[in-house]
Amino acid sequence: MNTKEVARLIEFSKVVRESTLKRLKKLNFSTVNRSPKPGMMSFADIAGHLIDSDEWMIRKIKNKNLDPIDGNPGSVIIRSEEQLNNLFARLEKSLIDKCEFLGTLEDNVLEEKIYDSRFNGEVSVWWIIVRGNIDHEIHHRGQLAAYLSMMD
Repeated sequence: MNTKEVARLIEFSKVVRESTLKRLKKLNFSTVNRSPKPGMMSFADIAGHLIDSDEWMIRKIKNKNLDPIDGNPGSVIIRSEEQLNNLFARLEKSLIDKCEFLGTLEDNVLEEKIYDSRFNGEVSVWWIIVRGNIDHEIHHRGQLAAYLSMMD
């Protein structure tokens, strides 16, 4: 049974992903590979990075010594509507996997300390989830919104 805090983390993750997908689904396979300028992540790169970030968060909580990951421009190239739909499906699946994993956590795990170089020291597992994953997605969702406004 989920604690109230775990239930809130799951619900917040779902709402954030829904908003991210809403923005991404404005694109088609010919626009999803765009970025504002060379060397910046494209829409597709950001989507792939969010999937990687969900998977990384789960691994980080299981293996507290895991180093952070970075997004890489040019790492995801979409060449068809089918590939784009697959990318969206992978984003939805990574959310399901993340929520299922979060559902296994107890409050005492959320309070455990974990080292993360992005935050210059020890933080709680809760912090890794909220700041290191959910807020990270919110940051990239803002990036997506800015990219979309630049395309209009």
